[in-house]
Amino acid sequence: MKRLLIVADLGRMKAYRISKDDDDPTTSPAFEDLKDIDLENRHSRVSDRFTYQAGRMSHGPGGNSVGERHREQAEVEGNQLLAIAGHIDAVAQGADETICLAAPKTILAKLRDSLSAGVRQRIVKDLPLDLVKVPKRELLQRFELA
Repeated sequence: MKRLLIVADLGRMKAYRISKDDDDPTTSPAFEDLKDIDLENRHSRVSDRFTYQAGRMSHGPGGNSVGERHREQAEVEGNQLLAIAGHIDAVAQGADETICLAAPKTILAKLRDSLSAGVRQRIVKDLPLDLVKVPKRELLQRFELA
């Protein structure tokens, strides 16, 4: 049995390949680290984080007013979600294993929708939990792969 095990939140994504010998049930699964991405501090400049900034358009002479950034947090979260989905797609493209996915309940549905159709179809189990900082052995128990 080979599976991809992917855990993610808005700031980090970890991907593992789990291999287990089906002929010998006494062997424990082997973990292969595939990817560990930290997106927490990906952008440091405001112009890198946002597509629109008040005061950046020419309206002729005179000052431009600067309003509140009402959607700033939503835009950051959307960009992070798309980046995580892109990394998951990249990891899963080169493999044909089934996928187990864990992400916080608040982003799991959006994350699944952001994945490519081929990757989405290979997901056999998803957990609405933030398991990014959980030890590997506990991940096996959470996904019932031990």
